Amino acid sequence: MPAPLEEFCGSVFWNASLLDVAEPDLTLCFEQTVLVWIPLGFLWLLAPWQLLPIFKPRTRKSSLTKIYLTKQVLTTLLLLTAMAELAFTLAEDFGQYPHPTPASRNPAVQYTNPVLYTVTWFLVLLLHDTQRFHRRRDSGPLFLFWILSLLCGVFPLQTLIRKSLPGLVPDLPRFSLFLISYGLQLLLLVISAFSDVAPETEEMAKKNPEVTASFLSSITFGWFSRMVLKGYRKPLEMDDLWDLKENVKTQQVFSRFDRNMRAEVRKARRELERRRCKRSLLQAAPDHRNGLSKAQSQDILVLEEKRPKRKKKEDVGGPSGDYPKAWLAKALIRTFAGNLLKSVAFKLVHDLLVFASPQLLKLLISFVADPTAYAWQGYLYALLLFVTALVQSLCLQQYFQLCFLLGMSLRTALMAAIYKKALTVSNATRKEYTQGETVNLMSADAQRFMDLANFLHQLWSAPLQIALSIVFLWWELGPSVLAGIGVMVLLIPINAVLATKARTIQMKNMKNKDQRMKIMNEILSGIKILKLFAWEPSFEQRVEEIRERELKGLLHFTYLQAFSIFIFSCAPFLVSVASFAVYVMVDEKNVLDAQKAFTAISLFNVLRFPMAMLPMVISNLVQTSVSTERLERYLGSGDLDPSAIRCDPSVDCAMQFSEASFAWEQGAEPAIREVTLDIKPG
Repeated sequence: MPAPLEEFCGSVFWNASLLDVAEPDLTLCFEQTVLVWIPLGFLWLLAPWQLLPIFKPRTRKSSLTKIYLTKQVLTTLLLLTAMAELAFTLAEDFGQYPHPTPASRNPAVQYTNPVLYTVTWFLVLLLHDTQRFHRRRDSGPLFLFWILSLLCGVFPLQTLIRKSLPGLVPDLPRFSLFLISYGLQLLLLVISAFSDVAPETEEMAKKNPEVTASFLSSITFGWFSRMVLKGYRKPLEMDDLWDLKENVKTQQVFSRFDRNMRAEVRKARRELERRRCKRSLLQAAPDHRNGLSKAQSQDILVLEEKRPKRKKKEDVGGPSGDYPKAWLAKALIRTFAGNLLKSVAFKLVHDLLVFASPQLLKLLISFVADPTAYAWQGYLYALLLFVTALVQSLCLQQYFQLCFLLGMSLRTALMAAIYKKALTVSNATRKEYTQGETVNLMSADAQRFMDLANFLHQLWSAPLQIALSIVFLWWELGPSVLAGIGVMVLLIPINAVLATKARTIQMKNMKNKDQRMKIMNEILSGIKILKLFAWEPSFEQRVEEIRERELKGLLHFTYLQAFSIFIFSCAPFLVSVASFAVYVMVDEKNVLDAQKAFTAISLFNVLRFPMAMLPMVISNLVQTSVSTERLERYLGSGDLDPSAIRCDPSVDCAMQFSEASFAWEQGAEPAIREVTLDIKPG
C-alpha cells in the first residue's frame, strides 16, 4: 500500500523517525491523503441518508434566512478556492512553455484533492438546500464533518506555519489558499452551532425549542437552558412548560403501536388455534385405540373419571395458558425499533470509551515514569483523556434521554391500549376483569415497562462490559484473573435462585393487589348499602387481611432484592481481592507496581457498575415479565363484534333491530329472544 501512495504523492508516505523527536511532524504524503480522505469519506458515507428528503415532494415554501445565505456564500467561496487550486496546478504543468517533463510535473495528488474538494463543496451546497426546503434541523453529520475537517487540517496547518517561520514561504499560492479554506471552514463550524429558524417555524420554536434546536444544542441540551433560568427566577407553573413533540404525543405513539399490536395479536391467535387443535387431537386419541381400552385397570378408570372434573374447573376461570402469548414484546420492538437502535449505538460507543480511559491512564503513568519521554506525548495523552471523557459523557446523556423517552412512550402506548380495550372488550372477558383490575393494569403494569426501559440495555451492556473487563484484566494480571472469574461464577446460581423466588412472590403479590382493588371497587360502588347495614368493620377486616398478605409479599421481595444487591455490590471487591491475592502469591516475580495496580483498579471500578446494575435489571425484568403475561391475557382477549351493528344513514331511525336475540356471552342461552324495536331520532 505505501508504494502506490508514494508514487501517487511523489514523496514518502510514512516516516516513524519524524515522531521520535521533541517537535514531531507527519509526512507530506500522509497529510495530503489520509488526513484529507478521512473527513471527506465520512461526509460522503452519510450523504445518502441526508439526501433522502430530496425524493419527497416540497409541500411548503421556506424563506431565505440570513444563516442559510451566509452558509451558501461561505461554501461557494470554498468551492472557488478548490477550483483555484486546481487551476494553479494546471497552470504550473501546462501553462508554461516549454512544458515540464513528466518527472518534474506535480504529482497526481495535486489534481485529485482539488477535484474531491470541488465535488464535496457542491454536495454541501445541496445539503444546505435540502435542509431549507424540507425544514430539517441542522445536519449532525455536516457539523461533525466540519469538526473532523478542522482537526485533520491542524497537522498540515502547523507544517506550513513551521516551514514559513524562517521568513520564506516555499509555496505562497497554495499556502494562501489553504489558510483561506481553513478560515472559511472555521466560520461554517461557528455558524452551524446556531439554529436556522425560518419565520414559518418561529411559532413552533416557541412551543417547543427542542424541535428547532441546532445539533450542538441538541447534544448539549442547550435548548433547555431557558427553562432552567426561568425555574431559577421563579417557581415553574403549568403555563411555563412547553408542548410535547409530535412523535411522543399519545395519538402518534398509540397509532403506531396499535397497528403493530393488531398484526402481532393476529399471529398469536393463529398460533393459539394451532395449540388448541393439537390439544384436542391429543385428547381424542385414546378414543380411537383398539380393544385394549376395554381391559384398562381400575386406576386408569379412576383417572378418566377425574379428568372431566379438572377440565370443568378450568372452564370456570379459563385455562391458565389458553390465551395469545409472546406477542407484546414483538409489537413493542416493532413500534420503537428506531429509538432502540439509536440508544444501542450511543450505549455501545459509551461502553467502548469506558475501556479507553484505563489504557490512556496506563500510558500516562508510563510517561511519568519514563524520564526520556517527550513532553508532547504527555500533552497528547492528557488531551485524549479529556476528549474521551467528553464524548463518553455526551453519549451517556443522549442514551438516557432516549431511554426516558422510550419509557414514557411505552407507558403511553400501553395505557391507551388498555383504555381502548376496556371500551371494546367482549362480555365474557368483562366478567373476568373488574374495574379495579383494569385500573391496576394501567397504573401498575404499564409503569413496570417504563421503569424497565431506563435500564433495559444493561441486559447486553453489562455482560459486554464484564467480558471486556476480564479480557483487559487478563492482559494485566494474566491467569490470576481466573480467581476473580471463579468468584463471579459462584454468584450466578445465587442470583438465579433469588430471581426465581422473586418472580413467584411478585406473581402472588399482583394477585393480592388485584383482589384488594376488586374489593375496594365494590366498597366504593355500594357504600350506601354498607353504611345502611353497618358492614364497614367486616369489609375493613377483609381489606386489611389482603393488604397484610400484600405487605408480607413486598417485605419478602424487598429482602430478596436487598440481599441480591448486597451480594453484587460486594462482588467487585471480592473479585479484585481474589485476583490480586492470587497474582502476588503465584509467583515471586509478580510485583504490583503503580502502572499495573492503578490500571487494574480502574478496570475493577469499571466492572463494579455492570455487576451492581445486573441484579437490579434482572429484578425489574422479573416484575415486567409478570406484567407482560397479564397484559397479553387482557389485550389478547376477545372484542365485541363490530359487524353485528350496521350504520345506514339513509334509514330514518336512530336504532332498529328485527327479531334479535341477546345473550350475556357467546355460546350462552339468549336472555331475550326475537325482539323487534324501532327507535326514532329525538
